[in-house]
Amino acid sequence: MDDGALVPLLAPMLAWLLVGCRSWPPRPTSWLIAGISVLLAVSSTATLAVTAVNSFLSGDPTMGLLLAALFAAATVSTGVAGWHRRLAWRIPVDGLAILPDDEPLAYALPGGVVVSRGMVRALHADQRRALLAHERAHVSLRHHRFVLFVDLASAAQPLLWPLRAVVRYTVERWADEVAATDTGDRVLTARAVATAALAARHSRLSVAALGVSAGPVPQRVAALLTPARPRYRFLALLTLLVTAFVAAEALEAMYDLWRQIQTP
Repeated sequence: MDDGALVPLLAPMLAWLLVGCRSWPPRPTSWLIAGISVLLAVSSTATLAVTAVNSFLSGDPTMGLLLAALFAAATVSTGVAGWHRRLAWRIPVDGLAILPDDEPLAYALPGGVVVSRGMVRALHADQRRALLAHERAHVSLRHHRFVLFVDLASAAQPLLWPLRAVVRYTVERWADEVAATDTGDRVLTARAVATAALAARHSRLSVAALGVSAGPVPQRVAALLTPARPRYRFLALLTLLVTAFVAAEALEAMYDLWRQIQTP
C-alpha cells in the first residue's frame, strides 16, 4: 500500500482530538464538525476504493479483496444509517404539535416542534417561551442536517464516532443561544433548560430527534450563565488545514490511479 494512502485512511483519528472543541462557540463549531466529518469520511472511503483497485492492478488480490470489503462495508453502513434516520423523521409535523400525553417531552423534527402536555405543565409561561424558541431554532436552522451528516460520516468511518456526541451538544448549545437572544434573558433560558431536563429524565418514551433535554445539561446551563469566549481560531484553522491536506492526499491517490490506468 502506498504510504500516501495511509494519510486519509488514518486521518479520521483526528476526531478524538476534536472532542475538546465543545467549549468553542456553538454555531461555527457545528459547521466545522459537520464539514470536517464529511471531508474525512469521503476522503477515507474514496481512498479505500482507489487503493483496492490499485492493489488488484499491482498483483496483490488479497489486499485488494480486503480493501474492497472495507469499502463495501462503509457504503452499506452509510446507506443503512441514512435509511434509519429517514424513518425517524417521517413523523408528519407542521409548525407546533401538542401531544395529549402526561410524559414530559419536547423535541424538534424537520417539519416542526412537538411538545407534550406534561412538558407544558412542568414549565411556567416564560420558560415555555424559551423552550419553544429553542426547539424552533432547531427547525429553522436545520440542525437535523448537521446531525445527519456526522451520523453518515461516522457510519462510513467508525473512527469519527466521537463526533456524533459533539455535534449533538453543539447544536443544542446553538439553540440555547438563539433562545437566550429571543427571550433576552440568559438566566431564564438556563432555568428552562434545567427544568425541562429534570422533568424529562424519567420519561419512558424515547424519540430519535433533537430535544431540549439532550446533551450534558449542566455544561449547557453553565455556558448560558457564564458564557466563555475561548481563543479557538488558531486551532480551528489548523484543523481545517490538516483536513485540506487529507483531502489533497485522497485526490492525489485518485489521480495516481487514473494515470496508472491510462498508461498503456
